[in-house]
This record gives sequence, C-alpha cells and structure tokens, in this order.
Amino acid sequence: MRAVLLLCILVIPGLSGCASNKNPLASASPIEREFVMAETTWDLNHDSSVTCEEWKQYATSLLREADANHDGALSRAEFAAMGRRDRLFETAGFAYFDADRDGRITEAELTGKPNPAFALLDKDGDCVISPEELMRSAESRGGGGGKRGKRHGGM
Repeated sequence: MRAVLLLCILVIPGLSGCASNKNPLASASPIEREFVMAETTWDLNHDSSVTCEEWKQYATSLLREADANHDGALSRAEFAAMGRRDRLFETAGFAYFDADRDGRITEAELTGKPNPAFALLDKDGDCVISPEELMRSAESRGGGGGKRGKRHGGM
C-alpha cells in the first residue's frame, strides 16, 4: 500500500487513479525526493512511519554489510560502497559521519549522528517520520507555510 502511495506521489501524479491530480512533491528538492524514496527502506516494521531507532538499526545493518575487512569501521571505500546502496550516505558524505576525523566511521559515529532526513522531514521533532510529515513537507515547500517543530536531533 505504501509503495502505491509513493508511486502516486512521485511518479504518476497526473493519473486519475491517484487521490489528487496535484503532485504534493512537485516543489520538493532533489534531496527531499531522495529522502522520501529512501525512507521506505528504513521502515523496518512496515508501519508506514520511520523512527530514529529503526534508522539506527538499518544503518548498523548496512555498516556491517559494507565492512569488507570486518574491522568494525568503514574506510572511505567501504563507505562509498554503502552510499551506492543508500544514497543518503552519499548525499551526507563521509565527513558528516566521521566525527573524530580519523578517516574511519564506526557504528557509534554512524548511529550517533542525526539522519539528515529527520532534520528535514520530522517536523514535530518526535524522532518519527510519519506519512503525514512527508506530505506536509512537500506542501510547505509549495507555499503552504507549514509550521516547523522543535528538532530533537533525529538520530
């Protein structure tokens, strides 16, 4: 169901099978569109919302898969491989997650940094990206003037 909704929002906004002929993400930036598409992969329990805890679990899983030499940290090359799997990492960049600037990203560094999508999409700062927040984000960019809530870091 969620995939159908995203398809209606992002890919086929002009078809009459969607709830509206107006694309709510028409004014979304390319980064917002990337985050919206990636957000579905972060929803580990498939309840249509993504929590910070789900994000941390997802990021940890990707780190372990990308850690080719199994040393518990990602080199730039391993991080680049992870970025090909989920473009959020490519968008945020290695330096964003390498908190101690030692040229390696540990699990603690990866999960300790806020997911940039939460800063953009979690409007009420409750560490949950809900379907409603995705829609409000798109509407506010289109001139809807939605209120922005206090940020809690969205890890």
